Amino acid sequence: FFLNTITLVVTTTSQSTSIKSMSNNIKVSVRVRPLLPRELKAKKAEGEATPVSLVSMPPSDPHKVLLTNPKAQSKNNISIDNKPKSFLFDECIWSFNSKDLNYTDNHKYYEKTGPQLLSHFFEGYNVCLLAYGQTGSGKTYTMMGDKNELPGIIPLLIKDILKQMEISVNEKINCELKFLYIEIYNEQVKDLLTGDTKNGNGNGNSTHASQKCKVREHPVTGPYVENVKEYNIENYTQFLKLLAKGNSSRSTASTSMNDKSSRSHAIITLTLKQTKFEKFSGSSSDSDETNSIGDASEEMVSNIKLVDLAGSERLQKTKLYGQQERIKEGTLINKSLAVLGRCINLLSSNPSSLIPYRESILTYLLKENLGGNCKTCMIFCVSPVDYEETHQTLNYANEVKKIKTLAKANKTKLSNVPIDWQQLQLTDKTVIQSLKNEIDVLTNKLNQMQQLNEPRSHPPQSINNIIEYLDKETNKVKFENKYLKQMMNTKNNHIKELNNHIDFISNEYQLLYNDYEELKHSSLLNRKQELLKECESNKGHMDM
Repeated sequence: FFLNTITLVVTTTSQSTSIKSMSNNIKVSVRVRPLLPRELKAKKAEGEATPVSLVSMPPSDPHKVLLTNPKAQSKNNISIDNKPKSFLFDECIWSFNSKDLNYTDNHKYYEKTGPQLLSHFFEGYNVCLLAYGQTGSGKTYTMMGDKNELPGIIPLLIKDILKQMEISVNEKINCELKFLYIEIYNEQVKDLLTGDTKNGNGNGNSTHASQKCKVREHPVTGPYVENVKEYNIENYTQFLKLLAKGNSSRSTASTSMNDKSSRSHAIITLTLKQTKFEKFSGSSSDSDETNSIGDASEEMVSNIKLVDLAGSERLQKTKLYGQQERIKEGTLINKSLAVLGRCINLLSSNPSSLIPYRESILTYLLKENLGGNCKTCMIFCVSPVDYEETHQTLNYANEVKKIKTLAKANKTKLSNVPIDWQQLQLTDKTVIQSLKNEIDVLTNKLNQMQQLNEPRSHPPQSINNIIEYLDKETNKVKFENKYLKQMMNTKNNHIKELNNHIDFISNEYQLLYNDYEELKHSSLLNRKQELLKECESNKGHMDM
C-alpha cells in the first residue's frame, strides 16, 4: 500500500528556543507514491499507456506541490480552474516512479525523518507521529512497512532507539523502555497485547477478545489509558514479537478500496526513562573503584506516540452496502477524524478558544500531542489519482502546519539523600525489624478504625520513603551490574583481540622458524655433497 499513496509527513521544527521550553510550528512534507495494480489496470482500460500522477513536484523546487484537476483539462474553454493548484510545504518527497533520480524508498524516507525523532526522544521531549489519509492510502505500510523487504518508520525507529540505549550505558545513563499498543475501535479503547486473537469469518475480517480500557485524565500529564499492560523492551526480537501480536489483534476488514482495511486507530506508546549516574565531590563513591557508577543525579521521562489512524472513507467507494457492522465502523471513523479536523482548524486559527477534544476518544488521547507539551509529527497519505481526496488532504495539511505546540524537556534533578536515616534509626534495631514493628502498629490501628467505621489513614511517610529508596537502590544495582557487564565485555573483547594478535605472531614465528630449519638443513646437505665430491676428487688424485 505504501507504494500507492502520497504521504504527507508533518514534523515539528523549532521556531524559538529557550532553556526550558520550545515553541514549535508543524512542518509538512509531501511524498508521492506509484499507482496501485487496480489503478494501473483501470488506466490501461481507459487507453492510457503511461500512468500519470495528478500530483507533481518540480525537482528544481523541493518545497512545491502541484495538483492538476483532470475534469478541468477536458473542457474546451481554458479557464482559470485549468491551472494546477500550487501548495508550499517544508519538504516534498517523490516516490511515484522508481526510475526517477529523486525517487525515495522507505529507508531513504526514514533517514530524513528518523534522526530528528530520535534526538528529540532522547533529549527528554514528548514526541508524536501520526499517519492520516483515506482508506487504502498506505498509512499502515508507511508506519509498519514490510518486514521482509522494506520496514517502515516504527521498526526502524525502535531498532535505533535500542542501539542508542546500549551506547548510553557507556555514558553511565540507565535507559528503561516500555511499550504499549492500543486501538480505538468504535470509540472504545482496547489493549492489543492482551486477550486471544481469533481469525475472521472468511470475509477478510479480523476480530479479537482484547481487554477494554477506560480513559482517564492526569492533572499534570493529561489524558491516559487506564489498566493497559506495559512491556519492558530489552531487544529488537522481543519488540517484533509484541508488534506482530498487536498487529494480528487489530481490527481489519476487506473493502472495495483495500483488501485489508484498518477499522481502528492504532496507537503505539514508547516510554523512555533515562537515569544519569555521576560521582559527587565528597561522596562515598569517591573511594570506590574507577568503574563505580556513582549516584543518580538526573532523571528524564519522555514518550513517543506512533499513531496509525484508520482511513476516512465514503460508502459509494467502499461499496459496503448492507453490511451494518462495516457501515457503523466507517461512520465512527469519519466522526473521530472530523473532530480531529475541527480541533486542528481551531488550533490553527484561534488556539485560545475552547477546543472540542472530549468529543472523540481519539482527540481526547491526543490532547497534549496536538496543543500541549509535545513535538508532534503528522503523516498524510492520499491517492495520486483521486483529485477530491488529494485536494482535501492538502488543504488539511495547510491548516496543520499553522499549529504551534510548546514542548519542554522532562528533566528532574534527583536528591542525593532520599530519606533521613537518623529519623528512621532511632534504636539499634535493624531496618527490617523496624518495618515489622511499624506494620504491626499500622495493623492494630487499621483494626481499630474498622471497628469504629472510621476512614483508613495513609501509612506514615517514613515507609513510603523507605520503599522509594529501596526501589531506587534496586534500580541502581541493576544498572550497575549492566554497566559493569558491558565494561567487562569491552575488556574481554580487547583481551580477545590481543590473544588473536599473539596467536598471529606465534604462527608467523613458527613459520619463520620452520623456514629457517629447512634452509639450515638444505645448506648442510649441500655442504655435505660438496665435501663428498671434493673427497672423491682428492682420492682420484691420490690413486694417480
